[in-house]
Amino acid sequence: QEYFADFAWPYGFHGPKEYQDWLAMAGLTPRRVELIPKPMDHKGVEGLKGWLRTTWLPYLERLPRDLHEPFLDQAATSYLHAHPLLPGDMARVDMVRLEVEAER
Repeated sequence: QEYFADFAWPYGFHGPKEYQDWLAMAGLTPRRVELIPKPMDHKGVEGLKGWLRTTWLPYLERLPRDLHEPFLDQAATSYLHAHPLLPGDMARVDMVRLEVEAER
C-alpha cells in the first residue's frame, strides 16, 4: 500500500458524449462514435499476467522491480477468483473499444 498512497490513475475512460464534444472542439463532425464490447481472451494465468504486464504500467512503475512478479501473481489470482478460467484454459477480460468516424 505504501507504493500507491498518492496514486492517481493516468488514463481516462469516457463515453461517446465526451468524444463527440471533443471532436466538435477539434472542428470535426462526428458521423459515428460508439463503444463496442470486445472480450479479450488470454491463455491461462500466464497469458493474463502477460497482458497485465503490458497494460498495468502505471502500477508496476511504482513498485521495485523485485515486487513486479508477486504483484502480477496476486492481481491475476484475484481476477481469476472472481472470473474463473473458461473452457480451453482461457482468461476472459471484458473490454470496450472506442470506434469513431468523423469528417471535417
